[in-house]
Amino acid sequence: MRRNTSGSTKAAIVVIILVIVIVGVAIAGFVAFFLGPSLSVTGKNFTPYSTPVSQNSTSPSSVTVVDTNGGITFAPWSQSYLMINGTITARGINANPDMITFIKSNTTGDIVFQVIFPPGTFFFATSYTVDINVYTPSSYQFKTAQAKTTNGDVTASSTTASTVSLNTFNGQLSASTITATNLTLNDTNGSIDFTCNTCTTVTATSTNGAVTANLTSLLSGGSYTITSNSGNISLKIPIAATNFKITASSTNGAVSSTGLSPALQNHVTSTFGTGSAVVVATTTNGSISVNTV
Repeated sequence: MRRNTSGSTKAAIVVIILVIVIVGVAIAGFVAFFLGPSLSVTGKNFTPYSTPVSQNSTSPSSVTVVDTNGGITFAPWSQSYLMINGTITARGINANPDMITFIKSNTTGDIVFQVIFPPGTFFFATSYTVDINVYTPSSYQFKTAQAKTTNGDVTASSTTASTVSLNTFNGQLSASTITATNLTLNDTNGSIDFTCNTCTTVTATSTNGAVTANLTSLLSGGSYTITSNSGNISLKIPIAATNFKITASSTNGAVSSTGLSPALQNHVTSTFGTGSAVVVATTTNGSISVNTV
């Protein structure tokens, strides 16, 4: 008895064609969702924002910069006013840099610059990144200087203010040549690296990242708290510091020091001189090293 092989062959061909179509649709969907942003990228410099700073030394200006996706950089310049510029990057099908808007205000010296992002388009994986540069008068002391972003690095150099506050959720945080009465650095998923010229109170906290801290002076009555949940802590203190007490505590890691006599021990407070400045370094999963420079 002869089998009808032509019918089974046709059925097999139909199945193969259907499989090819399904796989093709799946690949197209993957490309649109995951690769769409990289296949369509548009960049644009946004219009610079310039504004004066208060010339009244008893009532200095404050500056607050808020972003969501993108980095923020504070840098000094030789002009007497503050300027903000940067770049918008739009990724994905129909993404348009002009969809990004800004809040820009200067009310009695309180300067605010905030990025407003359009609602995301899930199917086409549209995304926007706004990188911001903040240029501040090099000789000016602000009342408050703040930078906040969710996904991006925050960098500040040669910034002087009564209060400096730098915050990011996913990114690196870097600060150099900071002069402040109060310095606050918060990072959730990223490392912190900072140098404080003259600071009275410092709080540097990273949830998942290392902290590298260089305290060039320890002021009488000063408080310096360095914390990491999962990361190493590297702390430098001035060799000339004579009146401070320091506690270094690691739950799952070692504590070491150079230039201090006696050497630091884990979970032990060591006092030098009057102990007028207080330094506390704490990590859960990581080591702590303290060095004099």
